[in-house]
Amino acid sequence: MEDTKIKVLKALADSTRLEMVRSLVEHGGDAACGEVSNCSPLSQPAKSHHFGKLVEAGVLLDHKDGVQKYYKINYPLLEDMGIDIKKL
Repeated sequence: MEDTKIKVLKALADSTRLEMVRSLVEHGGDAACGEVSNCSPLSQPAKSHHFGKLVEAGVLLDHKDGVQKYYKINYPLLEDMGIDIKKL
């Protein structure tokens, strides 16, 4: 669990990733990639990199529906760590 905590905290320590998570919170915690990433001026590869880091750390869960990718905040993991993502 310590390793997971470190990965989560590192992922959220990046300002770009934190903004992406905040945007996802504003969308109800579950949204298509395009809905979340429209607010960022980053290139698509850069956005994909940051989403990948958040998924790898366990902060976000992802799934595909056709060609569209969706992301969902992993609230149970964050709550177990004592993180209220809505307050960040």
